[in-house]
Amino acid sequence: RAMSAAPRRAPDPPALRARARSTRHRDARCRAAVVRRTGEDEPTQTPGVVRRAFAVDLGGPTPAAVALAFPDATDAVCFELTRPLGVVFEQRLSGATTEIFVDEVVENGAAAKAGVERGDVLRLCTAVFEVSAPVDVTTWLNPPAKRKVKAYYECDAKPFDKVMDALASHGVQIDTPNGKEDVKFVGLVLQRARA
Repeated sequence: RAMSAAPRRAPDPPALRARARSTRHRDARCRAAVVRRTGEDEPTQTPGVVRRAFAVDLGGPTPAAVALAFPDATDAVCFELTRPLGVVFEQRLSGATTEIFVDEVVENGAAAKAGVERGDVLRLCTAVFEVSAPVDVTTWLNPPAKRKVKAYYECDAKPFDKVMDALASHGVQIDTPNGKEDVKFVGLVLQRARA
């Protein structure tokens, strides 16, 4: 785990810090197609909370549909960043649960150029997972090979290490019908307090 070198201030307990891991990709271009907002805010039964829908492009014919609950007084901001991200994440208590937020944005990094701000809360990210086809009677003796595929990972109330692993998983090539392929962009959904 890549931990930040020397803390500038003591983090609020219990806090964890980690610099987003870097890889061989050094391109700092940013686009906004991996994750995008769809639809309007939908009310929920909880006062002050709205449901916001997103489409996550995982490489298939149809983007995955995801809906997350957001405080009404916040904005949902989607980013598509190259790696290294140029972000230091930290975990803090938020009521009865934890949240992972942007503690530091590296100057001239991909996140800074895209507009990520200190204090943004990480709600969802893309990731690479290993999956296998279902095993049935006909494949019991010769199970199908495992494949690495693009997926999304909801970060709410998840352990810090698991979220950092999901972000770092973009360094693994995914399996496609055309062979192995690098994952060029990391998709993020951040919750931002309104000014």
